[in-house]
Amino acid sequence: KRWGLRPVKGDLYLRKNDSDIDAEDGTTMDVQVVTDPDSVSISQIILPLPGYNIQYPANDVGELYTKMLRDDGIEMSKNNNIPESTAKGSYRKLFQRATNLKWDIVGGKENEDQLDSSADQMVIAARLTFELESGCYATMMLRELMFSTMSRGCKVKQ
Repeated sequence: KRWGLRPVKGDLYLRKNDSDIDAEDGTTMDVQVVTDPDSVSISQIILPLPGYNIQYPANDVGELYTKMLRDDGIEMSKNNNIPESTAKGSYRKLFQRATNLKWDIVGGKENEDQLDSSADQMVIAARLTFELESGCYATMMLRELMFSTMSRGCKVKQ
């Protein structure tokens, strides 16, 4: 909300729009810091999963990561005694586009009379099929989809 849907100086991004964030040998891909927000697409922006082998954003977001870890008493290190603190870390895209998205309304004739005849028809049930890259969660996509749909003020037929 603070910056909108555009990259800001200090964000992290992948130089190439690769689908795999981790290289096969376990090293990270070409992670860069945004210096010119107009030269980077929002689809390239990534966020770190905390670990001892990652780079944090060089802006307010990076400071927030550092503060949260410090407040929780977590110091990421390869040699730390706390197992959760020895995570190598990784990156995830800020936005991930679903591919092969298909949907259809499900239900037989028994549900047809429940649909409102106005221009804003209420869908009783829908089937969605789609593909997401590794590390993405379908439940998060569905949550975002349902939130934006429900926030439009849909009215339920009584």
